[in-house]
Amino acid sequence: MRLPITAALAAAWLAPAAAGAQKHPAYFQQGVSYRIEARLDEPTSVLHGRARLHYTNHAPVALDTIYVHQHLNAFRPNSAWARREMQLGVDRFQALGPGDYAYERFTSVQIGGRAIRPVYPLSPDSTVAAIPLPTPLAPGASVDVDMDWDARLSTLPRRQGRAGRHYDFAQWYPRVAVYDRWGWEAHPLLPQGEFYGEFASYDVTLDVAADQVIGATGVNVVGDAGYTVTDFERRFYRRGGAFPLGLITGSEPPAGRKWVRFHAEDVHHFAWSADPAYRHDIVQRAVISDSDSTARGLPTIHVLYLPADTDWANNQAAHRTYDALTWLQRKLSPYPWPQLTNLHRIEGGGTEFPMMTMNGGAGEGLIVHETTHQWLHGILASNEWKEGWMDEGFTSFMTSWYMEEKNRGVPGAPDPWAGTMQALERIERADSTQPLALPSEAFSDPRMYNLMTYTKPSAVFRMLREHLGTPVFERVLHEYARRYQFKHVTGEDFRQVAQEVSGQDLGWFWDQWIRRTDRLDYSVANAATRRLGDGRWSTTVTVRRDGAAWMPVDVQVGEMTHRLASRERSQTVTFTTATKPASVVVDPRWILIDYNRANNTFPLP
Repeated sequence: MRLPITAALAAAWLAPAAAGAQKHPAYFQQGVSYRIEARLDEPTSVLHGRARLHYTNHAPVALDTIYVHQHLNAFRPNSAWARREMQLGVDRFQALGPGDYAYERFTSVQIGGRAIRPVYPLSPDSTVAAIPLPTPLAPGASVDVDMDWDARLSTLPRRQGRAGRHYDFAQWYPRVAVYDRWGWEAHPLLPQGEFYGEFASYDVTLDVAADQVIGATGVNVVGDAGYTVTDFERRFYRRGGAFPLGLITGSEPPAGRKWVRFHAEDVHHFAWSADPAYRHDIVQRAVISDSDSTARGLPTIHVLYLPADTDWANNQAAHRTYDALTWLQRKLSPYPWPQLTNLHRIEGGGTEFPMMTMNGGAGEGLIVHETTHQWLHGILASNEWKEGWMDEGFTSFMTSWYMEEKNRGVPGAPDPWAGTMQALERIERADSTQPLALPSEAFSDPRMYNLMTYTKPSAVFRMLREHLGTPVFERVLHEYARRYQFKHVTGEDFRQVAQEVSGQDLGWFWDQWIRRTDRLDYSVANAATRRLGDGRWSTTVTVRRDGAAWMPVDVQVGEMTHRLASRERSQTVTFTTATKPASVVVDPRWILIDYNRANNTFPLP
């Protein structure tokens, strides 16, 4: 059941999925900068904010409206999120009382001193607001939008939340929607799906209690966040001066308060957390040049954890973050920002933000996953609700690859792919899959969304890596990361890079594994072995392929492996081995998404 939406927004949401492999419209990227001043009133848990959004229209058409997201409004009764959960039999945010739900409410919107009344096109859902412009914004022109608002986090956490004096501020300000090649991406926040944002610069000043410790996107350039900020970080951003918006006034904060200012460039979101009990660990491996304008090396890594977090302490979480960053830089590209903060949030699991991850634990897999998101969605900004496989699936693949390389040669180390492949065999045999290319809310239920957004795409990327070969695949990653740094990317962009670097047409791969639900089953149809006159053994194997999909497949006999690359339904190959083989195994490393592994092994008599 689809939620009520406007016809125009529905058409915009579904256009890229319908377009498939069609040529993209010409790329452009809007210009955005934020100045934000915000005061957190802890007795009421309400944040009072003021922002100036400077917006430059680089699109080839004039705009008469600017859309913004007010995502905190998802975590309250009668939102699209809450109503969707009710359809699935879940009663969480719909049942929250008046003191517990989240909200984000405009108190004033002005353009050029003129009051503007925001419009909510998806009402009663209020996660998308339209700000009509007094005059159309021509291509190349800019406008300043001044916004005042009040915001409160929910006591039931979901990528944000509050508990006592702990606050996880994610999606907490009017966040401008992306206007890209397909128009406004003004999508409500739903349980199935995540985010999409415009790259921007942020200058954010927070007025908080003097004992609060703050982790945030960006660099702490003025005031005391509660821990040491390194020279390496501050060489990137030198900001100061007066507070221009008038929410924070005076020459110094009042007694018991402090002003903490952060600056960030080339990020598509600004998030922060605060807790007076936070403890701090740090890893710094940067090499600073003699010039203020350049610095090389890994960023400063800050870790903020709580006194009871024994698994975070003694720099354990910091070094896991360091190891992940080191590996990811080799696979993708140099980390472009000056710092990364990994902090403990209220909710379990993790959520990524530029220059920051909010994690519910310090497990290595979780830290690697959320750190990978610094590239996949942070630096390479895919649309998470339209192509979740390019974000979560790609990240899940990289996480398993990290563990695969780390565990290689370690006796008794677990196979990081085993659970993924076993889950996929079950769902493929049940024929219960959906195309990966669907928008997030189009998947039948949250379980299917997770399987088709996290699990199956990770195996699809692994198949692509094995098909191209690891050296070629790594060159694909390097070029993809270089070409599209700080840009909005699509799966089609990645395919084009993979084709250019490998010299192969990969349309068939995308059709089978991304756009359709083709199934594959390789089996050993027959095998026989006989002893030769010189004492060696000759084994003839016939391999059969069922299903609409095709992939090259390895066949192993004894210690010999041969790759079958024909698309024929039946292929026969003969092996000669020094000793009598015990069995024939098709796809011995379990690379392929094969819906019946039971017929992949053939014992030889």
